[in-house]
Amino acid sequence: MGNLTKYNGGASNPAEFAYRVQTFFNPQMLESLDFNLVLGTYGDDEPMAMHGLTVRWFRQRAALRRAQSITEGVTPTNLAEFPAGYVEATLAQRGDLTEYTDIVEAIDLLNTLKNTSQGMGADAALDFDTIIRNALITGLADSNATYKVGPTATKQAYFERFAGVDPSGDSSDDFASLVTKTPAQSKMTRGRHLVMVTQLKDGRVPKIGGRKGRYAAVVSPTVMKDIREDADWMTAATRMADGSLFKGGDIELDGAVFVEQDNSFIEDETYGTYDDADENGNGLIYSTIYLGVKAFGVPSLKNKKAGGSGRAPRLIITRGNDHADPLDQVTFIGWKALYAAKALITNVAGEIPRYGILRTKATM
Repeated sequence: MGNLTKYNGGASNPAEFAYRVQTFFNPQMLESLDFNLVLGTYGDDEPMAMHGLTVRWFRQRAALRRAQSITEGVTPTNLAEFPAGYVEATLAQRGDLTEYTDIVEAIDLLNTLKNTSQGMGADAALDFDTIIRNALITGLADSNATYKVGPTATKQAYFERFAGVDPSGDSSDDFASLVTKTPAQSKMTRGRHLVMVTQLKDGRVPKIGGRKGRYAAVVSPTVMKDIREDADWMTAATRMADGSLFKGGDIELDGAVFVEQDNSFIEDETYGTYDDADENGNGLIYSTIYLGVKAFGVPSLKNKKAGGSGRAPRLIITRGNDHADPLDQVTFIGWKALYAAKALITNVAGEIPRYGILRTKATM
């Protein structure tokens, strides 16, 4: 059973066989990852500066109303400045591992590897989306007294909002107020959705797809149920066409496309702590994340070759007889990648987030 030459075209070297199979199945894992990735689709994955395991994403300051009258022949002395701010994150290794015996391989080798590579792609997508989700939650934590918008940057902005609660400037207090409300009092409504979209527009957050584009509202299916049950809302909504810019997008309303994700950030009674157990019986709190263009940064996942870029995910198949496995009875299959995510809110003066979070409960 240990000799699998009938599957590998006559190659007798287990390491050579593993490499061939790895090269063949790696694209299938990446295709599965691409298919299942939701949040990662909307990040800035352009080439970035690297300093060891630290990556940096740069951004210039926002546009300012500062044009001045000039006189022919006179050089202006009030010169414009265009500083570039940056954020940085440390890449961490992510991965997983499983094993199969030679009996399983001999009976059903190709389907086993196909299913495993696709399953690992789906697992990696869920892991990456979780990292992004947590980075976005952290990026706006306790930020409701931080940002001002408008032509002279004097209007208080609230990129973290809590259904049924007037912003106080203290996110923790507003969350505590939301905890006490019933789902019926704090569910997703069109009015609350409009406030969130308007806040992004008021802050001149660029839309995905340019001036005529839309924001992406990444929402839990549980919250989406309340939206679908609102007849007036659904009458006004537009169903998204297949192949649009918004992967997973279902309906569009008031300048935002709702994208369902079954990995939303959920809280119970503690602000900023993931908890999907409703201890108080008063309903869980779901975060709907409204994304503008390049709201966060992630490493590129575009490499399609096994053993290529050290950052891109790759499938690894290991087998061969050694002291621990003298009869070559076990094959290990795993994946690994270097990954990180960071909300792109730089240290440039006047910088504001390119996303917002609306916390609501749900009636389901």
